[in-house]
Amino acid sequence: MKQRILTLDANVFVAALKAGEKYSKKCTEILRKIPDRFILAEPSIVYQEVCGTLARRVGMDLARKAECYLDLMLHPKLVFECSSSFCKAAYALCSEYRVYSVDALYLKVALDTEAVLVSLDGRDFIDKVKHRNPPIEVYHVAEFPY
Repeated sequence: MKQRILTLDANVFVAALKAGEKYSKKCTEILRKIPDRFILAEPSIVYQEVCGTLARRVGMDLARKAECYLDLMLHPKLVFECSSSFCKAAYALCSEYRVYSVDALYLKVALDTEAVLVSLDGRDFIDKVKHRNPPIEVYHVAEFPY
């Protein structure tokens, strides 16, 4: 089976690592499909969003574990640096898709790599992207068919 490229919003990682979240089990199931069925492509800000959120909500121990986990899961060539040029190329997506600025970074990676995009944020991210009929597959975690 050929690996497909997958871009996960940071909230998917957080929900998988933080017990008690509504979709924790489904998020964990998605992460288990890496690297057999999927390879990840992510903006570099994923480290701050995942580890920073866990540091604030749960503690530094889990945040450090998450950092190590991300290091193992992410191939360096598929981590897109959030440089000024990358951000300049992504901000137009905020207008085109009506999404928040950080979400546009994940969307940019997914569009550039023709990845499947998955998030827990239905109303403010996934639904808005789907509304514009993007050239990629886009799913809320609950809908993820793979």
